[in-house]
This record gives sequence, structure tokens and C-alpha cells, in this order.
Amino acid sequence: MKIRSYYIIYTLFSALFLSACHSSEQAINPDPQQKRLNEKESEELLFSKSKIPFYCFYAKVGVDFASNTRSNSFKATVKMRTDSAFAGTLSVGPVIGASYLVTRDSIFFTDKMKDCYFKENLKYLTGLFGTDIEFDFFQSLVLGLPIGLDANVKYNYKHTRDYYVLSSYKKKDLRRIDGDGDDAVFVQYYLNITTLNLDRVAIQVPSDTVSIDIDYTNRIAYEGFMLPEQTHIKIVHPRDSILINLDYGSVKINECKEIDINIPESYVKCK
Repeated sequence: MKIRSYYIIYTLFSALFLSACHSSEQAINPDPQQKRLNEKESEELLFSKSKIPFYCFYAKVGVDFASNTRSNSFKATVKMRTDSAFAGTLSVGPVIGASYLVTRDSIFFTDKMKDCYFKENLKYLTGLFGTDIEFDFFQSLVLGLPIGLDANVKYNYKHTRDYYVLSSYKKKDLRRIDGDGDDAVFVQYYLNITTLNLDRVAIQVPSDTVSIDIDYTNRIAYEGFMLPEQTHIKIVHPRDSILINLDYGSVKINECKEIDINIPESYVKCK
């Protein structure tokens, strides 16, 4: 049975892309005399940012979503056990309209306004992106981490006035963006030269003509972990163009909350 795409969109862009917090703490100011990082130092810095120094995460987030066919704004909560699962609710104003649960291989969703539910393999969601997406992709977005890092990949290094750029492809490979049938995924990571924060991740999948651009803005120190205050995501593939803006409220780290979903027996499968 085919499930309406707006259920997936409503869930995905409120729950899967949670990556930030507001905090009264100020961002750490770098030493203005810091030396320029070389290739090895830049790569070590990038990989250090993939580490998660906590096991539970909670946040509230405002979501603005727009595609070629619809737009929406709503509030979401996320309760997460890192590398395991996350769950929460979606609401418009004071009314909770839906709940969700995402595990390493599945997604569950209830629409409280229509008394219906769906449950699918996580790979079902990859159609929205036009390419395969796994749980670790969402995990990294949730926490503002570098997506798709691979210790077995040799990353190319360059620096501009503002960024250390580490890429999983060479310049000549850019000619393949039009697609030549291979399954390569090309990723660029932009480390801010001044703050040493990860500001941007750019992903291209030539064979599927897909690009995903993620901008993490205004990183703030929260219990020693630098979380983006806002995240802006742009996804372009042959069937659609999608923009998501995330604006976060309170965040709690290592205050674990129950992660589950209740599907009433009276609910029917969403059509």
C-alpha cells in the first residue's frame, strides 16, 4: 500500500534533522594568532568532530519546510539515545498532531488527527532524497556532525581565506557530476579557519543527480559540545527541490527520556 508522501515529509523534516540548541553560553573565541592547520591537522580535527561525548539528547525545534508543491511550519520534540533510536511529537500551536519513532532500521508514525499510523523500513525514506540514506546520516544531522566520514578514504585538502576544505574527490571527478553510471558519493567538509567549527557539508551523488547542502550556523558550546544553533538544508533531485530551516529551543544532554511510541488499537494504516 502506498503511503502519502506528505506523512513522510512531515515526519522526516521535523524529526530526522535535529541538530542544534539555544544556550546562554557564548561561543568559544579562538586565538587570533593561531597557526594555519596543515593537511594532517585538518583531517584530525575533522575526525575529532565525529565523536559523541554523551548518550542521551533532548531538544525542541521549530521547523520551516518548503518543496515545489507544499510548505509547512510546525514544532517538534526529539528524544534520542545516540546510535540507537529517537522519538518525539509534532505539533501546531498547543495541539500535538503526530508522534514518531525512528530506529536503526525502521520508522513508525501516528497521525492523531486522522487516527492512522504507518511503519516502514527506514530505506523507504530514501526516495525523498533520490539516493540511499541510512540511520547514521540522520544521527550526524541530529548532532551537527560531519556526515559520511570514512577512515579508509584519502581526503583531499585545500584552504581558502575562510575554510579548510576536505573532500572525498579530486577536481577532475567534478566532471562526473552529470552522471556516468557509477555509485560514487562525493562529500566536502568546510572547517572554519577562525572558529575551527564545521560550518558546511556538501554532498553530491552524480549517478542519481542529487545534491544535499547542509549549513550549520552559530555553533554554541553546550556542556563542552559545540552544537549548531540553526541548520539550513537544501536537497535537490530530479523530482523535487526541498528547503528546511531548523531553529532550536531548549536542549538537555544525558537526561534520558523514555523512547517509544503508542499506536492505539483503533488506528488504521494511513493511506
